[in-house]
Amino acid sequence: SIVGDEGTDKLIHWSLNGDSFFVQEPDRFAQEVLGKWFKHKNYSSFVRQLNNYGFHKILHLQQGSLRSNGTNDYHHYTHSEFRRDRLDLLGRIQRKNQSIPNDHPASSS
Repeated sequence: SIVGDEGTDKLIHWSLNGDSFFVQEPDRFAQEVLGKWFKHKNYSSFVRQLNNYGFHKILHLQQGSLRSNGTNDYHHYTHSEFRRDRLDLLGRIQRKNQSIPNDHPASSS
């Protein structure tokens, strides 16, 4: 819902083909959008959750350097099961398993 909300399209929106999404101006996105959906306005926490659920950041290169120029700054994310208008796929997005060290008691059988 957060990506598809037309009221926030200037800060978060689907890619043209609907297989990824963009976050424009991450600091502004955190202040203006995150608090409406989460109990925080911390962009780093949002990104950590994306990573925990298997989302990947797509890096863009422009003229040999990473693109980042102030107000045009954006982040681009994808997940194989996160597609526009495919709510049926959302159940396949699951939190990554926490790794248990080999010497931890829970790792013994």
